Amino acid sequence: MARNGRLPAKQAEPAAPTRGKRGLVDPSQPSAEPFRNLRLALELRRDTRRGNVVVFTSANPGEGKSTVAANYALIAALNQQRVLLIDGDLRHPALHETFRVPRAPGVVDVLGGEPISAATRRVRSLGQLDLLPAGRAVPGVGDLMSSTRMHDFVESMAANYGLVVIDTPPVLNVSDAASVATHANADVVLVVDRRGRRRAVTRALRELELVGANVVGIVLNHEGSVSRYGYGYGYA
Repeated sequence: MARNGRLPAKQAEPAAPTRGKRGLVDPSQPSAEPFRNLRLALELRRDTRRGNVVVFTSANPGEGKSTVAANYALIAALNQQRVLLIDGDLRHPALHETFRVPRAPGVVDVLGGEPISAATRRVRSLGQLDLLPAGRAVPGVGDLMSSTRMHDFVESMAANYGLVVIDTPPVLNVSDAASVATHANADVVLVVDRRGRRRAVTRALRELELVGANVVGIVLNHEGSVSRYGYGYGYA
């Protein structure tokens, strides 16, 4: 954990370059443009007084939230921001597979006392992007996500990074996303697949509203693939 508001020197091995990584766009290709538009749109809509944490979630599984979160963080890091991407979906983590790094150490291990420097991976060739995977599998992850330790950890990371991006579980499955959104005092983005039902989206928005989450937008995932212009976006 950070001491005196500073992170210890990084010791972790950096992840390999992202070219060819699963679900990630090549920043030099047109497929990255929707995410540049998303970065700009969120910057214009975010209330900086709330902080610099953006939480990505979805109504149901399989709507592309992890891919959108990863690419948003990637593009933000290229914009001269120091970005930390956190896999907060401790039940079904995906970001370690996206970047092809070990799942542990990660969030769970850091909350258990592991130094943050040993758990984060610097992603080469992507500006200043650090990845914090989910970590080892443990029971009771819902309680962990809503704990004071998680709250304090996110606050600490927000003080040391220009932007903190957190991928969280679907809202209608578990309460983890709502817990993180509340404790982090964050801005929330809801990712919706084009096949998603309006009723599910409405329920997800209501769940987030009930806990006072600040939903700044809805990303409409048109294709489920980033190989072409696969993503559009609309705003709530």
